[in-house]
Amino acid sequence: MARRIIELAVFTISAIAIVLVVGVLGVEALDERRPADPRVTIHLAAAREGALGWIVPMTVTNGGDETVEEAVLEATATVDGAVEVSEITVLLLPSGSDVEVEIGFSGRPDGPIEVRLVGQLLP
Repeated sequence: MARRIIELAVFTISAIAIVLVVGVLGVEALDERRPADPRVTIHLAAAREGALGWIVPMTVTNGGDETVEEAVLEATATVDGAVEVSEITVLLLPSGSDVEVEIGFSGRPDGPIEVRLVGQLLP
């Protein structure tokens, strides 16, 4: 009789464990992860003149579910009629996080600043 109770308990615990594992795997399979998605917000109102030129603060945000490593961003602007390109590398940008960075130009941009993602590493 005691042996029967032990067998029933082991069977019940095993069945519950299997159901839990299958449930977790099912939820993970149905969970749609968003790929890394770096986004940039330029803070022109906070831009300032520095010793080496015009400094423009930006916020880089990762709207995806994957971490980004070494995201290279390129900013392009027209300064005194000539196109200038600035580049910055964000070493680590975890999912759902943001980082404050600054880019520089030789002078105040004449028009809008355009930023593009050159490349990134995905772990």
